[in-house]
Amino acid sequence: MTPWLVQAGEVVHHDLRVRVQPEAGRIIVTDVIKIPAAARPEWRFYLHPDLKITQADPPLRALATDPAASPGPAVYVLEHTPLEGHITVSYQGKIAHPLQEMESGLGRSQADTRGFITPDGVYLDGNSHWYPQLSDERVSFSLDVQLPADWSAVSQGARISSTVEQDGNSVRWQEYQPQQEIYLIAARFHEYQQTAGAVNTLVMLRQADAGLAEKYLAAMTEYLDLYSRLITPYPYAKFALVENNWESGYGMPSFTLLGPQVIRLPFILHSSFPHEILHNWWGNGVYVDYAAGNWSEGLTTYLADHLLRERRGEGAHYRRDALLRYSNYVAAERDFPLGEFSARHSSASQAVGYDKALMFFHALRLRLGDARFIAGLRRFYRDNAFQTAGWNDLRAAFEKEAGVSLHTVFQSWLQRTGAPVLRVANARATHQDNGYQLELVLEQTQDGPPYPVQVPIAITLEGQDSALQQVITMNDKHSVSHLQFAVRPWRVEVDPDFDVFRRLGRDELPPTLSEALAAERLLIVLPAAAPANLREAYTQLAQAWARESEQISIAWDDKLRELPADRGVWLFGWENRFQSQLATILTDADVTLGDTTVKLTGQTLQRKEHAVVLSARQKAGQPLVWLGCDNPAAFAGLARKLPHYGNASYAAFSGDAPTNIVKGQWRVIDSPLNVTVTQADGASSAVTSAPRQTPPALTEIIKDPR
Repeated sequence: MTPWLVQAGEVVHHDLRVRVQPEAGRIIVTDVIKIPAAARPEWRFYLHPDLKITQADPPLRALATDPAASPGPAVYVLEHTPLEGHITVSYQGKIAHPLQEMESGLGRSQADTRGFITPDGVYLDGNSHWYPQLSDERVSFSLDVQLPADWSAVSQGARISSTVEQDGNSVRWQEYQPQQEIYLIAARFHEYQQTAGAVNTLVMLRQADAGLAEKYLAAMTEYLDLYSRLITPYPYAKFALVENNWESGYGMPSFTLLGPQVIRLPFILHSSFPHEILHNWWGNGVYVDYAAGNWSEGLTTYLADHLLRERRGEGAHYRRDALLRYSNYVAAERDFPLGEFSARHSSASQAVGYDKALMFFHALRLRLGDARFIAGLRRFYRDNAFQTAGWNDLRAAFEKEAGVSLHTVFQSWLQRTGAPVLRVANARATHQDNGYQLELVLEQTQDGPPYPVQVPIAITLEGQDSALQQVITMNDKHSVSHLQFAVRPWRVEVDPDFDVFRRLGRDELPPTLSEALAAERLLIVLPAAAPANLREAYTQLAQAWARESEQISIAWDDKLRELPADRGVWLFGWENRFQSQLATILTDADVTLGDTTVKLTGQTLQRKEHAVVLSARQKAGQPLVWLGCDNPAAFAGLARKLPHYGNASYAAFSGDAPTNIVKGQWRVIDSPLNVTVTQADGASSAVTSAPRQTPPALTEIIKDPR
């Protein structure tokens, strides 16, 4: 069925017939293009420069391109619109762009490519210019692909046919909903499929693994149903998990392209995978107006990563980790307004575009209530499906459902940098004839003007089994509240569930790896007494990190009299002579650091079998982290994996890969925002904070929109 958007002539339609020759690295294509009826003085098409046009009807004239812009696409012009609105172009050639590593933070890198056709696989997207493109039009398409006998291909939309022929395979995909680009992914796949309601679900693996496929198919059914009920029915005919031939985490319309190691990580099924499924509504269902800021990553993180943890009763923990990342990473790099976020390129940009953004949507939900928040999400999708939308469109949708202006709220979040820092200046109870009055004084201690915030508080009252929960509105840096109670208030917890976007104080946070990874200055101390093979492995790891930042220096432990107190420090090696300082700092933690073992959370880890990383803080507050590993083969994996454990206080790994076997955070003994109320009459008590009621997860109230 052709939707009205195509009938209205607002979409360029491509009818592509493609022969893929992987061994030769070539494609041979005929594209029948139906262009919109709108008149233009000329139509310009862009095509990969190594693809040569063999026939065009009507003819296309090549334009000279700027050599300085190389390797940009070739430009062709059609000077008049054909009577039937159809252009037929035949072309062929090679596309071969190697993977390019792009650094995205200390120890982190990701690979990308403009496209390739190789014997190991085919990856072509809009940046490949593998089909004739107009500059900014949406596209619909049908795609017939001829492949070698043991190959298959995937693209957006529905698979209309798949035929095994004597001399090869043939597959046809089509999508009539307006798309931003056309993908062509091909390889030797082992395919598994089932249906989830009206949606066809696929798993396409490079190695046969029915057990793994079954897990992903079950997860697809669960999350497609969840988000169809939360937002609106799934907008595509299929969803596919496709195994890539390099490590990636791409979310395309109606499929995700994940790397071979990523796919086999057990936690991916219920973290990154539902995140990519949800992108079919946010990003691939409603497109992002990048010039006006990327709202999609924050909204997807909130409704996938955060929501799934919230369903397990861990929403507060997830929000604390989000605030931890912002407090650690953004403090070490230039902050910027949320409205300026377009894409992740560093740990700091991720902390703004993902973590600050998810906290914005959480604050909006608390302000509007769950029912209006969900209604706003559904309206935003209905009003903008398969169109480009920005923050203003989001605001308009929520305003219509809430019936109030949200201009000031959005403006404060999108245009300001930074975050409030909260402090309890006073909590004092006075006995009165009719009970007790609690004077609670809150302050925002950050530099600059105040942030308007709604601050939840929990008050433990004498004789009550659960805490009383209220919200204080702060529009100034100094806020005084007088609260009346029939019985004596003993304790006050300010923002106990981390509902407020704010910069956390050190005493609220356990030491974590991210503190050292984000330190403005960092010293890596190597163990001079280690065996030669380990000294070499530690040196290579230190030098790899140092190449990523001019603020990282390296020293041998026998050349230092003491550790510097003005920067973060990583200690490498069991033999490091400063290791004992870390052991002394961690005396109160659940860890015992010996010469050949580490006892951690009840487990005994052996020096010969495990790599161990422990974090602490020096007296001056600077991070101090120790890494011990006696297996040189594990260092390459550690260099890649450690930055992904930034929220951990400790972690341990085994094997050459290496495989994580334990991780966690040190316990925060007491938060400065959890205070004992001073009693005017001098009364005292050992009362601890009473339990709080946990609000229901967002999914507990959704109704089926169908």
